[in-house]
Amino acid sequence: MVLTPRASAAWQHAFGPITPTAALAFEANGAPFTVSGVPLATDAALVQAGFDLHFNTRMTLGLYYFGELAGHVQDNSVQGNLRWRF
Repeated sequence: MVLTPRASAAWQHAFGPITPTAALAFEANGAPFTVSGVPLATDAALVQAGFDLHFNTRMTLGLYYFGELAGHVQDNSVQGNLRWRF
């Protein structure tokens, strides 16, 4: 068995307007409307960490953490996978 660690870190900076918007219209009558999303963090740290565990040449188990960390915002997720090549 072989364990392969993985890690990365980055800094994300948003330029310009930080609130995403889209100007749309209904097809039937053409009535316009605007949709606004959640404002983006101006500065955020992006962090990833995890590992791949190779049982043999055909089977690998992976577990990973992904995070976006900012002053008032956090987005965290965990992903796992099992790969079997045949």
